[in-house]
This record gives sequence, C-alpha cells and structure tokens, in this order.
Amino acid sequence: MKKTIFCSICLASLLYANESEQFRLGEIDISDNIELQNSVELYSEDFELHSHEDISESLESASGVFLSNLGGRNESTISIRGFDSRRVSVYMDGIPISVPYDGNFDYSRFLTADLSKISIEKGFSSVTYGANTMAGVINLVSKRPTKEFEGDISMGITYDDDWSRSAHTTSVNLGTKQKDFYLQLSGSIRDRHHFNVSKDFDTTSQQDNDQRENSSSSDVKGSIKLGITPTDNSEYALVYSKQHGKKEQPHVSDLKYSRDKYWDWPYWDRESIYFLSNHQFDNSYLKTRLYKDWYKNALQSYDDATYSTQTRNSSFDSNYDDYSVGGSVEFGTKFVSNEIKTSVTYKKDVHRAYDDGAIDEEYDDETFSVALEDIYSISDSLNLVAGISYDRLKPKKLWDSNTAPVDMGSSESSLNPQVGLFYDIDKKQKTSFTVARKTHLPTMKERYSRRLGRALPNSDLEAEKATHYELSYANRLTPNFHFKTNLFLIEVDDAIESVNVGTLEQNQNVGDFRHTGVELEVSYYLEQAEFGGNYTYMKIKNKQDSDFKRMGIPKHSAFAYFKYNIMDNLAYYANATYQTGQYSQNNDVYYKTEAFTRVDTKLMFDYKDISFEAGVKNLFDKDYEFDAGFPEPGREFFANLKYSF
Repeated sequence: MKKTIFCSICLASLLYANESEQFRLGEIDISDNIELQNSVELYSEDFELHSHEDISESLESASGVFLSNLGGRNESTISIRGFDSRRVSVYMDGIPISVPYDGNFDYSRFLTADLSKISIEKGFSSVTYGANTMAGVINLVSKRPTKEFEGDISMGITYDDDWSRSAHTTSVNLGTKQKDFYLQLSGSIRDRHHFNVSKDFDTTSQQDNDQRENSSSSDVKGSIKLGITPTDNSEYALVYSKQHGKKEQPHVSDLKYSRDKYWDWPYWDRESIYFLSNHQFDNSYLKTRLYKDWYKNALQSYDDATYSTQTRNSSFDSNYDDYSVGGSVEFGTKFVSNEIKTSVTYKKDVHRAYDDGAIDEEYDDETFSVALEDIYSISDSLNLVAGISYDRLKPKKLWDSNTAPVDMGSSESSLNPQVGLFYDIDKKQKTSFTVARKTHLPTMKERYSRRLGRALPNSDLEAEKATHYELSYANRLTPNFHFKTNLFLIEVDDAIESVNVGTLEQNQNVGDFRHTGVELEVSYYLEQAEFGGNYTYMKIKNKQDSDFKRMGIPKHSAFAYFKYNIMDNLAYYANATYQTGQYSQNNDVYYKTEAFTRVDTKLMFDYKDISFEAGVKNLFDKDYEFDAGFPEPGREFFANLKYSF
C-alpha cells in the first residue's frame, strides 16, 4: 500500500526532503536552513487523507487557524491567531490573489485538486512577501510534473442522511516533464445541489424541513502551466488559470440573529495569468514574478423568497469587475556566514462596481514594498534572521455615483522590522524566539464604503500595527514521536473599528488589542498506525472596551486524526474537530454558538494505481454552527475513486 504522509503539520520538512518534486518557483522561503516553527505545511497527500476538497477544509485542520463560515454571504473565511482574513495575505504560487476591493474572498471557492501543498506562516514570515502580512501568509502551491507522463483522475459523490445525492466532484491532472521543459494541465468540477441539516436541528418558520433552503453551489476550474528549464541553473514558467463559481444564499434560520436576505450569486469568477522565473548564479539568484488577475462577481438582491422582483429599496443588482496587476523582483546572495536577499514588489488594484448595468464605483490603488532580509549563521546550530520592509499605499482614483463629496486621501506607509533567533539544541530539539512588526494598510472598502447609506467614508484611515512575540520549541523525542509548541503574544495598535458618528457609523483607528495564545502539535506513528493532532488556545483582550467580543474566534479548538492499517491494502481512518462557541452580532446584541465536536470516518482501499474510499462526515449528525442562525450540514455519506498513472 502506498504509504500515506502522516501528520504533515509536524513532519513535512522531513518527509519532503526531495525539493525537486515541489514547484519551487511558487514558494517563498526565508532560507533552506531555517525551519519556521510557526509554519504549517499541508500537502496533497494530506488533502486526500483527510478528504478535504477545498482549502477552507484543509486550513481548519491547522493549529492557530480558525474556520468561520459567514452565513449572511454563504462564504467560508478563516482567521489566524484572532485576525480575520482581511489581515491575512493569500498567494497562489507567490502571487497575491485577494479581491482588490476588500482584501477578502470565499475560501470554499478554491479547490485542492490542482495543489501540491498549502504553506501557512503565522506572524513572523519573510519580508519579501510584500505588504499586508499583518496576521500571516497563506501560499497555495500548484502541482509540477516529475515524470515523462503522469496524471490522475478523481471522482467523488456525496449523499445526505436520507441517501439523496447532494454533491459530486471530478478532477483531472495531466503532466509531462522533459529534459528542457514541463507541462501541467489541471481541471476540476464540484457541484453541490444542496445539503441537509442535522436531525437534531429544531425547525423554524425560516427552515421547516431537512433540506437546507438555497444551499447549492458550483465550481469549475482549469489551468495550464508551461515551464522551461534550459539549464540546471534556470527555470521559467507561464501559468494561466480560470475558474467559474456560483452559489445561492441560504436564509437565516431565526430572524433574531440576522435580517433575512433574498440574495443570489450568479457568478463568482477569477482569471489569472502569471510568469515566474528563477536564475541561479554561483552564490546568488534572481527571481521575478509578473501577474494579472481578473475578478468578476455578481450579487442579486430580490424583494422576497420568490426571487422574481427587485422593486424595494433593499433590492439591487451589483456587479464587480476588478483586476490586479503587478510583480516583484527578488535578488539573493550567499557569503561565508550570511544569506542576504532584497526584493521590490508593486501591485495595482482596480475596483469597478456596476448597479443595474451602470457604473457605480471606480477606485484605483497602488501598493509598493521594498524589503531587505539577512540570515546570519552565528554557528552551525545558531542563526539570526533580521529583516525590514517599507510598504506604501497610494490612492490613485476615487469616483462613485454618490453626490456627497469624499476626499481620496493621501498616501499611507509603514515600516516593518523583525528579528528572530533560531537555535538547534541538538539533533532532536529546536527552539526559536521571534519579534515581528506587521501592518495592515486599509482596504478600499474600509476607506470608502458607505454601507448602503449606513456609514460615512474615512479616507484618512491609517495602517493597523501588530507586534508579534513568539517562543517556539520542537522535539523529535523518538524517530516516531514529534512534539511542538508555540507561545505567542501580539500587541495591536490603531486597529480599525466601526464607531458611531451621529446616526451613522465610521471606520476609525481606535482599536487597542492584545492577542495571547498557545499552540500544541503532536504526531506519533507505528508500522500499522498513525496519530496526529493539534490544540490552540486563543484569548483576545480589547484594552479599551472589556465588553467587546471578537467575531468568529473560538477560545479553544483542536483537531486529531487516527489511521490504522488493517492490512496491506486496507486502512481505517477517523478524525475529530472540536471548537468552543464563536460570537456573532446583530443590532448590537451578541450571540454565541454552541461548542461542538464533529467526527468524520472512512475506510480506504488501494489496489495498484487505484484508490477507493467510502465514509461518513459528521458521523454523529451533530447540529452545529459557525455563524449563529446558519446551520452546517448534518450527516453525509461519501465515496471517492482515484486513478493515478
């Protein structure tokens, strides 16, 4: 039986020592000699082991990362160590992919079928990533072929507890690696027709049957990658990808949690083209990245549940036609005891919104960043990493159809130093202490949005600032047992919060927070069995308002899995996810969801190049929510078949 990668959360760096099998052009690292203890790397084998179809499911299994489905937008989002996803920079092969207008996107729209790994760095990360890495970075790394001809075909199907088909998926990956070039083709389709709520859900007038109203979605993606390797020291790749998504908006189950919305998302599309290069000299390298991303989505708001008329003031037809264009240049060189690298990044964001076919908003921003990083080897076991970046946001255009004047605002900049000490106590033990200053430059939405007439714009918003302190320790106690812990303290200044200004609201730099927490990770494996898991404790204090509650952040969370090889070709697998309740808010009233434990289980069978699995998600049919008033799927049965060659 093909050996499954176990607990990549803790042991990925050991299991994936062969770097040539990874798409190195798409990665951004501090150094090959530095292992960031705050990082998590999830590989394609992990996606398959845990049956994760989209990146939100995979990210939920990582320590310090919390999944929070925004029910009012039918949108999966995440937070890292208490910071929402607008403070997290997300990349595809090192290319930033957040939506220009608000720096956010729906994580469930990105499937895992064409990814080789997901890299997560929390707090301390390479300054060469560029601006807006306040909470951390997530880099989605695509596949790269390693053989003359290789590929895989996967199919999956999901059934409700009453055995009605609720979803199906199909994906194809084809690749070839020749002497001087490689080619990768990928495509995936996922259709969710609906999902059923748990049998334990108490029906309401808003949700009076098992099938969740308006819960369908569809995602289609295709990509092509052409790489050229004319010499052993150079590599160039051109990538084009396009994805189309659409989704419905489920109703809130109880109107006390939120007003009901009769929304529909007929398309949520992304198109991207980018060029990556790396040329190695004797002791130096030069990397470049150039890209353009197009984001188009539509939101239709109707009068009522018939979804047929748009006559009320609350009804509208909104379309975004945004794009980002930019690039970066990175140069690095090695000396006897130093690795020094410098980078320059540039990004232009353009947001264009249309209401009923007429342009309603047009905003342009430019973001510039220059960074310097030095890895100094004090001794064979002690390394010092120091870095600094200067980031600058310059508004270039502001226009909307509202007659009330708004000043475009001036440029905003930030200086972000960081330093880390990494010490290998012995061959089994590592420890590190890092301090990093990270910032979030305000988005277009934070500066200019009127929130449908409920808010005043504030073009003078300044950057949010966070100082991360972290102490980490890792110990490979035995060849089969690995333990790691991270202790962190984060001081946040000038956080952007909404405050009352007369009868309206306005974003202002008034927040002052302290985030403290602990992450524990463990893995253990034997010849026939594997175990892995992690636990995160998270506490957030508002220094100015003790009654403030951070939305979508559980105080305690844990993930654990167990795999047992029954025989050579047959294995049993189970995992459990635990979270305490999360807060949401409506009309200044806080609501907290119930704590839950969700269990998934399956049988896995391999025969030559074919793998088959069948199992149950939410085994005990737990009724749970991430957002109050928006129940998650109940028990579901699934089966997946994959052929690899």
